[in-house]
Order: sequence, then C-alpha cells, then structure tokens
Amino acid sequence: MIEIRTQRIAAGGNIRLPPPAKISASGADVGMHVLLCERHVDVSVPAGMVGIWCPLKNGAWIEVPSARFFVRRGEIFTSDAEHSHEVSCPMSGACIGLIAAHEVWAGLMSSAGGVRSELPAVFPARHRATPTMRLALLRLARAALDVSGTLAKPGADDFSRLLIDLQQPFAPMLEQCPGPSLARKRRIFLRLQRARHLIQINSSSDIDIPMLATLTSYSPNQFIRLFQKVFGETPYASLLRTRVEFAGRLIAQSSMNIREVLHLSGFENRTTFARAFKVRFGSTATSYRSISRRAS
Repeated sequence: MIEIRTQRIAAGGNIRLPPPAKISASGADVGMHVLLCERHVDVSVPAGMVGIWCPLKNGAWIEVPSARFFVRRGEIFTSDAEHSHEVSCPMSGACIGLIAAHEVWAGLMSSAGGVRSELPAVFPARHRATPTMRLALLRLARAALDVSGTLAKPGADDFSRLLIDLQQPFAPMLEQCPGPSLARKRRIFLRLQRARHLIQINSSSDIDIPMLATLTSYSPNQFIRLFQKVFGETPYASLLRTRVEFAGRLIAQSSMNIREVLHLSGFENRTTFARAFKVRFGSTATSYRSISRRAS
C-alpha cells in the first residue's frame, strides 16, 4: 500500500516539501502528498519528486529553473523529476497537487497492469484537462483527505486509471521512437519530450535548435529528424506555433499593444510575427483582438 499524506492549505499558506524518502516508517511505498491549495498559497517541491498540478479556479504560476509560466484552468501540468519547482496560486485561484517520487508513480503504473520501470512513469508536459478529468482528480483528492495513513487498493486503482488516462496521448508518439524494446523507446521519448516541454514552457526565451539538440544528446540533424518523426512537426514549427498561440492569448486577454505582445511571445521580427499569426488565426492581430472582445 502507499503511504499518503494529505493537506488542505488555507489562503496565504506556504509549504516546502521535504526530499523524497527511500523507505517510509510503515514499510509502505514512499509516500504521496495530496494538496488542496487555496488562493495565495506557495508550494516548493524538491528535485526527485514529480508533481501533477491541476488548477481548479483561475490558474497557477509554476516556476522551474529555466522558466516561470502560467498554467490555466483546463490544463494539467506534470513536472520533471530532475528539477525542483514552485507553485503559486494567485488571487481567487485554487489547485490540486499530487506529488510523489518516481517509485510511487511506477508502483501505480505496475498495479494497473504495467511494468515497474526505472524510467519515468510520468513524462513532463502540459496537458489539456477535460472537465471529466478535473472532476475525477478533485474526487480523488477529496477522498484522499479521508484516508488515514495509507491508500488501499481501490483508491490506488483510481489513481492508476487517472495516471494512465493522462499519459495515454503519448502512446502513438512512443511507437514512433526507434528502438528494439519499449524501454529503449521510452528513453528516447523522454529525451525528446524534455526538449518539447522546454518549448512549451519557455517559448519566449532565446531557444534554438543547437541548444535543444544538446539537451537531447543528439546532433542537430538527428534531433530535427527524430523530433519530426515522433511529434509530427519540426522543432522550429513547434516553437513557432507555441509562440503564436501564446501571443494570441495575450492579444485576446490583455490590453498590451502589439509591440509588447511581439516581444513577450519571443518574436524579434514583426513581419514574421504577422505572417505566423495570420496563418494560425486567419486574421491580423488587431482584427483578432476586436473579434475576441466582441465575443466576450
């Protein structure tokens, strides 16, 4: 069974989780933290632990060593165990966090019919969260608050199903990875997904192909070829799409002028921005803002 630690953190609270322990006092698997966070709550999570975060209201700010970004309601963020991260709920915000070491996630995957592996059971990513998934996560967190110390098999199965549903979109991508075994494919996918994840969370910074290739331990040509094979687009196309979608949100949801949006979304050239924006949204940035305001 899994030792589970649950906590409801009231508005204004601040919590720093300890590094993962190898063995719990009860002899159960390493514990999982289940946090229900209210507004103005800050949570610090050390390296070695993976957090699954789901904003329930408004959103949440996530800070990792390379970036600070906003995860909106309707998204789920899964962290990379190699790095620490901090989560902050803004005014009128609330979120759920499930935080555990790899051993716990691997155990949950194996209990659902998978194989316990040394590789990550949860890949770092930003996911689109359906209302059904958010509701299931909220129910699991509320149920966990009533658990005294350990998570029995029925509860563990619920967590396992949620974990599998969350990771299921990666299955066809894994199949595209080269390698004679699933373990080999997962290693390659993890390297590529880390690069893709960096693009997702840090698109406004000076990211280039050589840097991403170095991150994955491939040559630039190998990296571009594998990235396109697995994700269906080149790294540059992924970066451009991420930047222009971020720009679209800024234009629709803020009063920033176009020059400010262009800078914050990582574009250096106004012509490149205008062309990419029109391809993605079918109109100019000014027209898109007018349409968005009329719709709201």
